[in-house]
Amino acid sequence: MEKVPFTPAGLQQLLTTLYALSDQELNLVADALHQNFKLWVAEHFDLDEAQLAYLHNLDERFVSQAAARGSYFMAHRLPIGLNKMEAPALRSDGKDRGKLLNLNESSNSNFTPELAYSNLESLTFNITYFN
Repeated sequence: MEKVPFTPAGLQQLLTTLYALSDQELNLVADALHQNFKLWVAEHFDLDEAQLAYLHNLDERFVSQAAARGSYFMAHRLPIGLNKMEAPALRSDGKDRGKLLNLNESSNSNFTPELAYSNLESLTFNITYFN
């Protein structure tokens, strides 16, 4: 599978391809994501050296949560999004600005007699920078 850009559009392109797979094939991909999140991301997204270094230095607690939730949402063909700010310029002292990764999961259940029950779930990876 060809790597996609690490952008919201790139993620959606990848998910469109993956969600077209059979259940069995998709479950294998989701399991690979769960087993080795960092490797899976590196193999599916076109990342530069700085992004790869950042990926490999992620806190394992975040990685574990992202792997578990990401694989669940993927296996169930649920929406996964990416919100990514453009990296700001370096600070005046030449140091990098801080980065915040946020994994946001939402679930919204509704019921009306006319429309019956619905449950909408989504998972969003947010990348923001400190000023």
